[in-house]
Amino acid sequence: MRHLALWIGVFAGSLLVALVPGFGGLIPFWPVVVAFAVILFTRQAAAGLGAGVIAGCLVLSGGSPVEAARTALEDHVFPQLGGSWHLSALLFTLLLGSFAGVLEASGGFSALLQKMLKGSQQPQRRVLGSVYGLGLLCFFDGLANSMLMGRIARQAVDRIGVSREKLAWVVDSTSSPVACVAFVSTWIAFQLTLIGDNMPGGEAYQLFFQSIPANPYCLLTLFLVPFAIFRNWEPTPMKNYKASAGAEQESSPTLTEPWRVLLPLVILASSIAVSLQVWSGNDINLFSLDAWRKAASSDGTPIALVGGALSGLAAAWLCYPSKRRHEVGPAMLQGAAGLLPALVILILAWSLGSVFEETGAAKQIKLLLGNQIPAVWLPLAVFAVTSLTAFATGSSWGTMALLMPLALKVLVDTEGADAALAIAPGVIGAVFGGAVFGDHCSPFSDTTVVSALASGCKPTDHVLSQLPYALSAATAASLAYLLMAIGLPALVATLSAGLLLAGFVLFQSRASSP
Repeated sequence: MRHLALWIGVFAGSLLVALVPGFGGLIPFWPVVVAFAVILFTRQAAAGLGAGVIAGCLVLSGGSPVEAARTALEDHVFPQLGGSWHLSALLFTLLLGSFAGVLEASGGFSALLQKMLKGSQQPQRRVLGSVYGLGLLCFFDGLANSMLMGRIARQAVDRIGVSREKLAWVVDSTSSPVACVAFVSTWIAFQLTLIGDNMPGGEAYQLFFQSIPANPYCLLTLFLVPFAIFRNWEPTPMKNYKASAGAEQESSPTLTEPWRVLLPLVILASSIAVSLQVWSGNDINLFSLDAWRKAASSDGTPIALVGGALSGLAAAWLCYPSKRRHEVGPAMLQGAAGLLPALVILILAWSLGSVFEETGAAKQIKLLLGNQIPAVWLPLAVFAVTSLTAFATGSSWGTMALLMPLALKVLVDTEGADAALAIAPGVIGAVFGGAVFGDHCSPFSDTTVVSALASGCKPTDHVLSQLPYALSAATAASLAYLLMAIGLPALVATLSAGLLLAGFVLFQSRASSP
């Protein structure tokens, strides 16, 4: 009944905005408000994005449900299924889901973890450091990373006296950040289309690479995890959780040789890298930075992504233990099926961006802001807004889909397309980093819940124990954006913030040591 009342409210509110003259000024903002409210209420990114599309089309069609349905499908949804970029994004996501399913089913990650734990004089550092290292190897998908690392490592942490909450922190703080900055992941197709659709004159892959040093939250989190493990820094909330006593016995996973997962990962990354140059239409030169720059900005990038994913999947099949190769088909289907909800979010995100463009939401936001926020301060403001949105909604992808079109279009309207290219990497990095930070702090985020359940602890306990780490990295990231605003290059600003973060952890770990 609550959900029915919500949808009735969306429909009634849309009619009010469309038909009552006094509410006409809300038309540009109405899809944003509806999308945010529905995500907040249902905790479902797809429902919120879909509601935003429907509400936008209702107000644009003058309140006619039939015309709104036709407009939504013909003008905003179906057009997103054409074009090489969008089609390749959908196919690449499915292929990488299948790739992840095959690698997980092989048992190679479990075998690799066992090898990494042998002969250690400091078992706690070794176990948590090994989980972190394997998490980096699972760069191809954040959710699969969380599920896999939590499941294969929780028996190990029980044996050595480490709390499962600490394991969940390592798992969660590695999975989404590494997927967010990896140039090969289930996130990248979504990220590239968000950039390419909303940044006129910019090359999506090139802007993505430029945004990595301007994404200090993800980079500093990936630095903080191993450094905190090495220094054994445990803020007070984490100290309150102890290792599980008498933990349940779990069945041991099927093991195989570690090379059976390492080789496909190498082939996947190298195939996409080489394919970028092969399909770029330019001369192939693997040792030329200019050749790589041209390759990343070429029209052949969509084909390169799909071709590289196919190569990686073929390698995963060939490396799968021959006596168990009959398991590959079901593993591929299960891995791909797990990402079907992500495909729905992709299509709805593109559709909502199209609705935003027609309603002129970005231009209206720019008029409201006027010259109150100089463009150089926009990344810091975007990071703050994105963080709060992701925390409230619990969806990093939903937040990125909601705010990336608005943030980039406000930037373009403020600076002009050419001048905006200089600041765009900072804005892009702020959207990505803020979405991940808010996700880490949200008790109803999918990756937060999965990380907790896979590691064997309560989601609320995981959030409370992880919060000091996330806030420390976010504070350092905010400082990095301040330094960028006063003119420091993104890489220098992020490294400077990293040094201060390291100093803070050193001080805290020494102060808390007996």
